[in-house]
Amino acid sequence: MAGREVRVEQLLGRVVRTAAGRTVGRIEDLRAEPEGDEYVVREVILGGLGLGAMLFGIAAQLPTLQSLGLARRYRTRAIPWQWLDLSDPERPRFRGLEQ
Repeated sequence: MAGREVRVEQLLGRVVRTAAGRTVGRIEDLRAEPEGDEYVVREVILGGLGLGAMLFGIAAQLPTLQSLGLARRYRTRAIPWQWLDLSDPERPRFRGLEQ
């Protein structure tokens, strides 16, 4: 996959699964760094799945819930770009440390 271009809008919101079909998370964002005249993606930010995860993310930003200590932080995690198999950008797969 080195050097392959994939459109960001194709990836955002896609569910990442393992080869066995287990869900890892939903692609929420990408972290890129400048390299020459281009940007190179270094990490993929994965968030939770479903409506509950989205609602907790919204609730955590409400000042009233924050002041009462009721807002839970929306959990995300960053994984290295190389850990994704994007041979089919519509169905990204998590391949982890295997190369």
